[in-house]
Amino acid sequence: MRTFSASFFLGVSILLLMPVLPSVVWLAGVGFTCLLMAMAGWLFRRKATLWAGLPLLVAGIGAGVLYAVLAAMQIQASWLPEAQEGQDLLLAGVIADVPELTDGGLRFLLDADGDAYQGRLRVAWYADDLPEIRAGERWQLLVRGKRPHGFANPGGFDYEQWLFAQRIGGTGYVRESAENLRLEAVAAFHPDNVRQSLRDAIRQALGDTPAAALVQGLAVAYRADISPQQWDVLRRTGTSHLLAISGLHIGLVAGFGFLPVWLLWRMFPGLYLRMPVRIAGGVAGAVLACLYALLAGFSIPTQRALVMVLVLLAGLLWRRQIPFSVTFALALLLVLLLDPLAPLSAGFWLSFAAVGLLAFLAGRRRRAGKAAFLWVQLALSVGMLPLTAGFFGSASLVSPLANLLAIPFVTLLVVPLVLLGVLFAGFMPWLAGGLWQLAAALLDWMMVVLGWLADFSVASVYLPLIPVVWLLLGVTGFILLWLPKGLPGRWLGAVLMLPMVFYQPAAPEPGAFRFSVLDVGQGLASVVQTAGHVLVFDTGPRVSDSFDAGELVLLPWLRGQGIAKIDRLMVSHADNDHSGGAQSLLAEMPTGDVWAGAADMLASYQPVLCRRGQHWWWDGVEFQVLHPAADFGDGQRNNRSCVLRVANAHHSVLLAADIERTAEYFLLKQQQQLESEVLLVPHHGSKTSSSPAFINAVQPELGIVTSGYRNRFHHPHPSVTKRYEQHEINLLGTVDSGELRLDFPADAGHFRVRKWREENSHFW
Repeated sequence: MRTFSASFFLGVSILLLMPVLPSVVWLAGVGFTCLLMAMAGWLFRRKATLWAGLPLLVAGIGAGVLYAVLAAMQIQASWLPEAQEGQDLLLAGVIADVPELTDGGLRFLLDADGDAYQGRLRVAWYADDLPEIRAGERWQLLVRGKRPHGFANPGGFDYEQWLFAQRIGGTGYVRESAENLRLEAVAAFHPDNVRQSLRDAIRQALGDTPAAALVQGLAVAYRADISPQQWDVLRRTGTSHLLAISGLHIGLVAGFGFLPVWLLWRMFPGLYLRMPVRIAGGVAGAVLACLYALLAGFSIPTQRALVMVLVLLAGLLWRRQIPFSVTFALALLLVLLLDPLAPLSAGFWLSFAAVGLLAFLAGRRRRAGKAAFLWVQLALSVGMLPLTAGFFGSASLVSPLANLLAIPFVTLLVVPLVLLGVLFAGFMPWLAGGLWQLAAALLDWMMVVLGWLADFSVASVYLPLIPVVWLLLGVTGFILLWLPKGLPGRWLGAVLMLPMVFYQPAAPEPGAFRFSVLDVGQGLASVVQTAGHVLVFDTGPRVSDSFDAGELVLLPWLRGQGIAKIDRLMVSHADNDHSGGAQSLLAEMPTGDVWAGAADMLASYQPVLCRRGQHWWWDGVEFQVLHPAADFGDGQRNNRSCVLRVANAHHSVLLAADIERTAEYFLLKQQQQLESEVLLVPHHGSKTSSSPAFINAVQPELGIVTSGYRNRFHHPHPSVTKRYEQHEINLLGTVDSGELRLDFPADAGHFRVRKWREENSHFW
């Protein structure tokens, strides 16, 4: 079991390394090899040699690869066809999860099963008078959709990977139509309908309070209402895991099944003759645990926890003590069989790593009382550092203390109250409401304490994007450190962890510079780095409270590059797609000074106004502001954008922001030095910009277009694209390439271009 589980896991994980899915012929070869290896393993099953187990090991790896690839192919086949992108489709399907409330609308999953399209879509519905939508209902909706697409930046959230792991074949929005109709109501005891009813009951009992969102997370794993501020406190204190439905939560629910059975058997001793109490209690506990897992959405941590609890219950029923390694291997195998794409989720790695690490630590040292709990928390925080650094780019320094306080508090007080509220919600709502109110009061107190810890300046540290090899060395080093006393070479563990702790990405050499254009959709966010300075030019859009490019794209990117301070922020003009992320960036990242294209922008930061003639030198690189001039008469906002030229002795880049032809002609009349190797194409390639005369004056070798996937402005315009092609200028767009990084050397050598999508190609 353990060998096959480990080999099957290895085979499934190989899927993550594939840039494209293999062909059917390749899969047939893998399947045939698995069959041969399985037969060989069966023939040599009685041989007690190392080589005898090798065929089964190879068969397990092949089976894992085959199983995962077939699942991935099935998901790809369910993607929205390209021909249907941007088209209005009349879809019929089931609401697949509890709808999320958003600004002015709803967002939900629709499992479409009609003739127009069959697959899962993530759909938004915005309207002044929205109907009530229940999870599990069947609807007919007029939807305009598009295929899965997200931003591609180092350090940022991989939305496309998340959509793929969730089996979502596209995104879209509901169009206003009289054909939007509810076709079927939902059964009262449908799991998702029960989840939604419990969520609504908690909201009614607690109102619109911060703690209500936390109670919903603990009760039914609905976390959409948790505010960014709450997540920030939990992240900075390393306590986000408290809102994951863990084995302890499911174990408590299973205990609720044991307790009434034990009381019933005590009241009626004759029941012992019919069935032992441990069997009846175990069955009742297992049933309740499964029901609660369904109410919790059956996420990866919930699956792992449920399997482990069920295996322990099985051992209790059979009066056998099952080794932890067997329980762990069985849980791993069953989770992968349920969801072969589970390794795409950070929660999969974190949950299994935490459980395995706890078992490892339990076998290494023995302490008693609070000292043991604190020691375990400290060791767990250090041991999980490679994973948290790799997935989240941060580490909490107050995590051991915060967890020492929060884990027993939440486990022994809050969770039982929340679960008892769930139990009584159906027939004693007044009691359920009182229990949830008490749990909310306790959570409010806990968040105050955690907030106090999170406010420490050293509560958490941000780590750059650490190469995988250093993370693996860190894991090896931790294992060496915690090996039994007396073994030689344990001190080498600390040495192996040092590269992970002190790693910093290389900055450009003196005289060289790096220009990075981030993928923020329809907008612009870019960064210029010299040997010792950082300039941010525009910050991308702020679309809603849930999406701010400054917070979700630019900040993670800067921290991933090891940048802790911005020397200058230049916001070219006030359009949201260029300036929307500025406030969140300034709130989180120390910034030397702020420059802006207009006086009414970012007024509280007293920005310096961009004006022609301004220039400065950083580390052998010259920065020149070419526009707007003081005598420029056009008041149109785009045409008053800051235009910046960055150059060293041999290379140059022109950042033209959103200027249009009026500003382009003005620059030509002023006889500015426009010639540059690289041009940030004006106004995202709109047909009102990139005049032939301007292109001739700049004479770029490369043009960069920043635009959104299937944007409503149709940027870049085909006529503009053709114009650059006629001038034999290569065009690259962030929509296809993701983040673009251009490294300009100090000498006359050619600059290097890195396309993030190409360098990190994945089949999803």
